[in-house]
Amino acid sequence: MFHFSKNENINFLRKTLKKKRMLANGHNHHLSNILGALRVAQLQKKISFKYWPCSNFVISVLCAIREEGYISGYTMTFEKNARWVEVFLKYYPDTAEPLITDIRVYASPSRQYNKTYKDLVKLTNGKSNKYILSTPYGILTSDECLSRAIGGNLLLKIR
Repeated sequence: MFHFSKNENINFLRKTLKKKRMLANGHNHHLSNILGALRVAQLQKKISFKYWPCSNFVISVLCAIREEGYISGYTMTFEKNARWVEVFLKYYPDTAEPLITDIRVYASPSRQYNKTYKDLVKLTNGKSNKYILSTPYGILTSDECLSRAIGGNLLLKIR
């Protein structure tokens, strides 16, 4: 049995977690992780949180969430060959409650929810839910898809 000091044990755990994150493939893994981090940060009433690894897909989804007004913004930093993103959260000014009450990830490797323009009209008609879709034009919000009269693969729902 190996005995580590406290600092060695922490460094060992960090390295193994880093390897596991690097081995995980697929965009859904990154999407689920960053949305989980977003939920935890909002429960803790944080102003911002940092997330790694940051892919172009994650940046596209964050950009769509920012366009809908659910987050203040984000910044990217490069440290030691790694790209980090810091996400700035938004809260209601009067109650200090988070703007995002519920996020549901629809996309998974085994199941894709392809929605046509008509399906999007039915989904968004009279509801306060916002959807983010992967389209041939990139990651777009449901409002942008409706204005362009296109459909796409449903990634997530924000309430």
